[in-house]
Amino acid sequence: MSWLHKHNFHRAYPNLTLQLDSTIEGEASKGLRLLPTLFPDPSTVCLRLDFPSEPVWVAFCREPFVNLATVQTLHLTGRFRLASRRVLCLCLEELRTLQLDYPYASDLNLVAPKLSRLHLHVLLNEHIDFLQRFIDQLRSLTVVFDAKESYNFYSLQPVGLYELVIDRRDKGMTKSERNASIAFFKRLHQLRRLELRVKFIDSVVLHTIADRLGQLLHLSLQVTEGTIELKHIANLTRLETLRIVAGRVNLQHVHLPALRSFELGSDELPGTYLEGIEGLMAFHRLCSLTLINVKIYPEVLQLTPTYSVERMVLAHYRRIDETHLQILVKRFPALRWLRISHCHGLYKREIDKLKRMLPDLAVAFDEVKSDRI
Repeated sequence: MSWLHKHNFHRAYPNLTLQLDSTIEGEASKGLRLLPTLFPDPSTVCLRLDFPSEPVWVAFCREPFVNLATVQTLHLTGRFRLASRRVLCLCLEELRTLQLDYPYASDLNLVAPKLSRLHLHVLLNEHIDFLQRFIDQLRSLTVVFDAKESYNFYSLQPVGLYELVIDRRDKGMTKSERNASIAFFKRLHQLRRLELRVKFIDSVVLHTIADRLGQLLHLSLQVTEGTIELKHIANLTRLETLRIVAGRVNLQHVHLPALRSFELGSDELPGTYLEGIEGLMAFHRLCSLTLINVKIYPEVLQLTPTYSVERMVLAHYRRIDETHLQILVKRFPALRWLRISHCHGLYKREIDKLKRMLPDLAVAFDEVKSDRI
């Protein structure tokens, strides 16, 4: 910041990232006052308050360091509370997207009549109070629970939401919250995209959610414990894209007639084991299949060929055999594009052999340069 006033700039910039990790004095203060010249009409502002500098924070809100009237996207991160406990008013008339990771939301009086997308870290009940003020105008909501408590989140009425992400990786969706969470999802009549990241999910809750959200087009389920059984989402007949992250997945007794894209597994897990792998063949409109460190052998031998899948991604396998790869690919005769990324056990020689075997198949290959996993 201290060098800004010593340089010539020949154009204005629309995006500003400002990190305050030390006190602002002398030359740095001069640089701060040049921000309106460099960023006269910013559209995106990222502000990280890593240092408890209350005067600078107050000045940012009250003085024209940044023209807040034009900001459409704001990322605000901070970890300190104002000593004076004053409430600061932020007026952002054009704000559409807000990402807030700040423990003391009650210190902010935000005026944002056009806000429609909110990414909120919830640590205290006052974050739910903050959310309540905007819930009626939101179309997209991401809630990251940094505490195990859900507070009064499930009592909200987000009837206008089209997209919802709930991140509770330290807590599962348990029987104790069953009634409240089920009642919450029943109110989401407009929801089209849902992503749940939880420690585990109660099967009754999952079944009821799917039963009440038949209009869903996109679903992502991520758990760190337990098995996800897809039969509980069998009622999602309009579902087009599905992502499942779990240590074990059961594909039996499910038919999703509109499903076009299916992603299984994650590089964060030691592996994903499939039960009923033949269920993949029940998705007759499936065009894209992504397998991330999913155990495929000997299960792949149970598959009968399907002619729907045209695009496949294999990624982050800790070990994959050339023979197993060939068996898998031959189960999808209509395959036209294959990407292999970060898969140990496959090298250029094996991929060249695959290309000669299947000349109509386009292959994108990222070779692992080290055998270390």
